[in-house]
Amino acid sequence: MTKTGKKPTTRRRRELVSETVDGFDQDHEEFSDEEAVDPELDESLQEDEFEAESEAEDEAPARKGAGSRKRKKAAHDTFSDSSISWYLEQINKISLLTREEEKAYAVAARTGDEKAKEKLIKANLRFVVSIAKKYQTSGISLLDLINEGNMGLIKAADKFDPERGFHFISYAVWWIRQAIILAISQKTSLIRLPLNRTTDMQKIEKMHKKLEHKLGREPTPGEIAEELDMDGEEINYLRSISQDYISLDATYGDSDDTTILSMVEDARVESPDQKVLDDSLKDALNQVLNTLTASEREILKMRFGMDGYKPMSLQQIGEKFHLSKERIRQIEKKAIRRLRHPSRSQKLKSFIQE
Repeated sequence: MTKTGKKPTTRRRRELVSETVDGFDQDHEEFSDEEAVDPELDESLQEDEFEAESEAEDEAPARKGAGSRKRKKAAHDTFSDSSISWYLEQINKISLLTREEEKAYAVAARTGDEKAKEKLIKANLRFVVSIAKKYQTSGISLLDLINEGNMGLIKAADKFDPERGFHFISYAVWWIRQAIILAISQKTSLIRLPLNRTTDMQKIEKMHKKLEHKLGREPTPGEIAEELDMDGEEINYLRSISQDYISLDATYGDSDDTTILSMVEDARVESPDQKVLDDSLKDALNQVLNTLTASEREILKMRFGMDGYKPMSLQQIGEKFHLSKERIRQIEKKAIRRLRHPSRSQKLKSFIQE
């Protein structure tokens, strides 16, 4: 079969991962208020919870009493800038672990070796910075985002099982992001709903777009409800709330310039460690794809434009395999259903950002 010379993109891998885990209940335990802060932080890890990068100084219109606040903010920013510079300098001195070292420390950590767990955590602090940078907002400082992300990293180290065959950071990404999203939900005035309801709103909007593309028209609340196994009235209620809470053009806080768009991840922000995260995605996806039959695996790669293929239609794939369009659709559906099995899908869940 002829392949193009085009290099596979992370975006296409994520599309397949999203399709695989879409509609499948998250099997990680949900964060609770009590879980948001780990009281048993090792003293040496507490100093790792400083801000990792400086934020641009906000410029607000002059108003009564603003002078004092600006002076306090300037003093705080000066302190933050020095803390950030120091923190980045420190974490950049920490070497990344090899796969063998990572597994050895993880195995030791599961037996109660706190020193090994500390090494596992510290070697991955830079990835928390990479993730936290994408959630910078005027409502929560990068300092707090990194603090919360570090809490998620620590929880991931507590729960990671190295025998399951994937990188620690692949597993930790979900916990880091969940901790950061929880902090945004709890600490800003933007979102007043519980985290699970905020997640429901995001799923509804995602399904709305998916059905609109599939049907070529605006989907009804009933159609969305059927796909998500939710009540139609609940769909209407949450969608009405979402207009208030997640309109990208709405302004946030006292500023006329800050919109909710600034509250979401900026995909254009490049992370120095993003390649490692992308490689982890590739490794995890290849692991689960290799559990499929050769034809199932090849058809999915063709459909999603992976491993050098351009995205192909069912008709085009059918011509390659000398099968009907409907038969290819059946094979694709069966392959994705197999990928949704918990033994496979949980390896991919950490790469889906709600």
